[in-house]
Amino acid sequence: MALKFNEKNHPYIDLGSGFQIYLQDECCRHGAEMEARARTFINESPQSVARGMAELRKLIAADPDINLPVESDWYLNLYLRAGFYDPQKALAIVQANSRQKAKTPEYFAPIKSLRHVYEEGVVWMLPERDDDGAVVIIAESGKRWNTSKVTVDQLNSAVSALVGVLTLSEEAQLHGIKLIFDMDGLAMSHIMQCTPKSTAIMLNLMENCSTVRTVNVHTINTGMVYNMLYSVIKPLQSKRMREIMVMHTRNLSSLNKYINPKILPPRLGGTSKAPICDGPLFAELMMCYDEWLSTTLLPFGYTRKSSISS
Repeated sequence: MALKFNEKNHPYIDLGSGFQIYLQDECCRHGAEMEARARTFINESPQSVARGMAELRKLIAADPDINLPVESDWYLNLYLRAGFYDPQKALAIVQANSRQKAKTPEYFAPIKSLRHVYEEGVVWMLPERDDDGAVVIIAESGKRWNTSKVTVDQLNSAVSALVGVLTLSEEAQLHGIKLIFDMDGLAMSHIMQCTPKSTAIMLNLMENCSTVRTVNVHTINTGMVYNMLYSVIKPLQSKRMREIMVMHTRNLSSLNKYINPKILPPRLGGTSKAPICDGPLFAELMMCYDEWLSTTLLPFGYTRKSSISS
């Protein structure tokens, strides 16, 4: 198990036995047919890309308080893909992301300040993609989460930073992500961290602010203590979040209806033989993208406080 670099100097973790964790790719490994279906699903075509970028640039120009790299086709296409090539929806994501960043910069922290979160093994990802091409991210929200070392802000920010780096993945851009929150060992120390404010921010980040589409969200190993937390979450959920958030008890067979058990480790109810990556090694992989994230995605947004009140 080691950090390596491929022929394009992209870092990846070699887990052994043919398994790798990579965050950056330029093609979809599931094949041309699935890639074509994904592009059709998000309404991507040469015509929609050109038309969408031209219109999105006009819409952004009409918002003088927002600072974005509008000359970057790659940057604009992130939001167009997330908005299914509807420029108005893409603008709404840009603005929601920028407002949240301005209001709560702690949820958009640089990777170097979140290194300990990954080292603790609180946020990580599976080496294999699901059958639909989606990337699966795990957030350890129970006994593996030591609240004296990792705050809820840092946990959510670590997920956001990982999603940010995955904008470099064509697979993630086209097929989206699936989130698993493991609640095994959830205690009152965790509940006290999850205030209505932090919960509302988390939901907003997933639903309205992300440049990578969230396919679905799963909470596993839930119990009586989680029911207390869900009483905070439920009133804050939108209709769409209620549709994509799925609660599972300790009977993890229900998770297999949404994610192929062949890519899930045994402790998550699967049969994958892939080793689980060491936290410090995953942190090392994330650190390879610290400068990139800090210069490419984090600096942009609203420049005046009056622009973030809505």
